Amino acid sequence: MHAPSLSKSSRVSGFGLIEVLVAVLLVSIGLLGAAGMHVRAVEYTMDTERRQMAAMVASELMETMRSDTTTVLQATGAPKTDLGGYTKAKDAALPTVTTADCMPLSSDPGKRLGCWGARAKRVIPELPDALITSAFTVGVDATTNVVAITVAWPVKKGQCLNASGNDDDYCTYTLRSRL
Repeated sequence: MHAPSLSKSSRVSGFGLIEVLVAVLLVSIGLLGAAGMHVRAVEYTMDTERRQMAAMVASELMETMRSDTTTVLQATGAPKTDLGGYTKAKDAALPTVTTADCMPLSSDPGKRLGCWGARAKRVIPELPDALITSAFTVGVDATTNVVAITVAWPVKKGQCLNASGNDDDYCTYTLRSRL
């Protein structure tokens, strides 16, 4: 007796099943790649949003200081070394303010600085007071008269998408300008 042989139509239908399985595999690989790109795009979008908020917060303080030149500048036009009370060193807490201090904005530079920190907390999600104290800075370079304002925001460790490649739990943005 001889072994039963497969008909030609059975072999063709089996080959069609393999083609379908290969196509499903290729489509699955493509969809996984697209999902990975989507996740990375969301990370970049969130980073861009945080950077825009930080730039806005830094610009607001710069414009506040520009509107208060009699306090910030010397008679020669150069910035005062303490920026008339607007400086903030690393690890220094901002003054505590109330809503009444900020609406309308107080004329006291310390209160204005406190209002700036309160505004940053409203604009940048999940911004802790400790990060404002440790990483926010406002200062002036006495040789160039350039004012530098640094703003920070929290990220997951290693997810700061900046060129420096630091592996911190936060990112920073620094605005440098002359008054």
